[in-house]
Amino acid sequence: MAITCPRCGMGFDVTLFQFGHRVLCDCGSWVDLRRGHMLTGPCFSGQDGPMAEVRLGRVTHYFPRIEIAAVEIADGTLRATDTIRICGTSVDLTQAVESMQIDAQPVDEATVGQVVGIKTIEPVSAGDQVFKIVP
Repeated sequence: MAITCPRCGMGFDVTLFQFGHRVLCDCGSWVDLRRGHMLTGPCFSGQDGPMAEVRLGRVTHYFPRIEIAAVEIADGTLRATDTIRICGTSVDLTQAVESMQIDAQPVDEATVGQVVGIKTIEPVSAGDQVFKIVP
């Protein structure tokens, strides 16, 4: 069985994706099975497909010991039930927001201008773009 790159159509053997691994295609697109291979690709908002991405903000700092990203909200609102995508030069991940804090206090919602701490499943970097996935 083969998994195809959504950008160029190149095929990859499904065994490459064991244990949550992802593959960087020659065209520069990340291909993986966690999000479904149709959601991977370059970072841009408003992509066509089954789900749309709305720009939310950017990562201002990452705390590796506690795996928390400080995200500055530039557009829209973020709720604790939302799914986000963080992508940059070294990461392209999609995850549900499970924990959010502002000034070490749990919050359910963050709005424009606030910096919120979000627990991440992978390390991210300052400057990575954050998008909210909307069905």
